[in-house]
Amino acid sequence: MISAIFSDVKLKPDSRIRPEREDWIRAFLAEPFDREPGTIFCYTSLATYMLSAIVQKVTGEKVVDYLQPRLFEPMGITDVYWEESPEGITTGGWGLYLKTEDLAKFGQFFLQDGRWKGRQLVSKEWIAQATSRQVASVPAGNNTDRVEEIVAAGKRPDWVEGYCYQMWRCTHNAYRADGAYGQVIMMLPEKDAVIVITAQNSKFQAELDLIWEHLYPAL
Repeated sequence: MISAIFSDVKLKPDSRIRPEREDWIRAFLAEPFDREPGTIFCYTSLATYMLSAIVQKVTGEKVVDYLQPRLFEPMGITDVYWEESPEGITTGGWGLYLKTEDLAKFGQFFLQDGRWKGRQLVSKEWIAQATSRQVASVPAGNNTDRVEEIVAAGKRPDWVEGYCYQMWRCTHNAYRADGAYGQVIMMLPEKDAVIVITAQNSKFQAELDLIWEHLYPAL
């Protein structure tokens, strides 16, 4: 599953994740490296767009269409809308609009190790890998060379728990898919629970703090 903008309502797009050029693939590949590849983590939604472009190139289908018979239809998820680039490629890293109850389905799907109504839609092994820490992480807009500084300052602890496959690890052994403006699907394996929030909030860590302060103790 791709971590994107999850919402029931149309929100103002974030222009910072869209290149000014019409050819997004060339714009991404033309961006110079300022560090040795593989040495640090720096979140970028356009990297996910490139994954979407690769899927479309290999399968001949847009990601949103490729997922219809494999994921959306078996899970009873309808009215799916996903934005596209000027090149006609599903944006991948943002712009996915689903109903709140469908976001909750995704959370339950992950807690059930990729099974839905008796069908194994995604392998249990992939789910385990996709939700495990793959690399050290920091809040968006930072590089991991600042992780020690951020941890020492006690800032935004959920952002430094590690990045998975399009998901973030959290405190309390949880993990989450999130999008712009505070959209979140929080999976809590130890509580066998899913928390879904649709919002328009710029203070995302404060939103997560409210989960830990009020909802988590009640589960």
